[in-house]
Amino acid sequence: MCATRLLRLLLGLLVLAGMPVRADTFMVYGAYDGFPKYYEENGQAKGIVVEITRYCLDEMQLPYQIKLLPWMRAYTHAERGGGGVIGLSRSQEREALFDFSEPIFTERIVLLVKQGREFAYQTLDDLRDRLVGVSIGTSYGTAFDQAVADGRLTIVGFNDVRNGLAMLERKRIDAILLGSSVDVRTLAEGNPTLQGAAFSTLPVPFKTDSKYLGIAKSLKMGWFLQRFNQCLAQGHASGLFEPIIYRYSN
Repeated sequence: MCATRLLRLLLGLLVLAGMPVRADTFMVYGAYDGFPKYYEENGQAKGIVVEITRYCLDEMQLPYQIKLLPWMRAYTHAERGGGGVIGLSRSQEREALFDFSEPIFTERIVLLVKQGREFAYQTLDDLRDRLVGVSIGTSYGTAFDQAVADGRLTIVGFNDVRNGLAMLERKRIDAILLGSSVDVRTLAEGNPTLQGAAFSTLPVPFKTDSKYLGIAKSLKMGWFLQRFNQCLAQGHASGLFEPIIYRYSN
């Protein structure tokens, strides 16, 4: 066994035994523009997913740092083994690259449109011949990926939700996909291009989406996810996380 793997194994055993250890800081990356799930305020990482993750990492008593970036940069850092990534949705492609935690937070993914440009939506086929905006690098599961690959769904990428809203306001796209927890009004405040803009959510959600912590399989950190999952299960079952979700959603 190589020295690196032996060290990781010993670290994992010590942590599971509850013994204090010294270790390098574990980096956790995420998107910086997903209010209220994850966002920056005065240089500080905040949001529902951030706070739940922070609570469990504190409980595990391991050194860590949460750093929020444009989504593709956050995802790439984690994919290359530079740390974990929060806010990750599951798909077949990603399951080949990452080990996943249990869900940190679950919400509906909705279609947001410019007010007055609503259209009937029930299934993916209703989006054929429409342009749908999504955050660059985002996957909404296997069905979404397949629809994009076979041309049934045409997507337009944006690197910040506010940019997506601006494209929607200028009628460059027909709808954007985003989580139901996203506070569109807050995102639009202070943005001159969105002054007076009005948006509507189509009544039928696109899907239900859970956000996970993902760690590259190459890091072999199953022991870490086991501890993290124990904390998530206890927090959700006891209602401990409900005040966090309420505070950021209201």
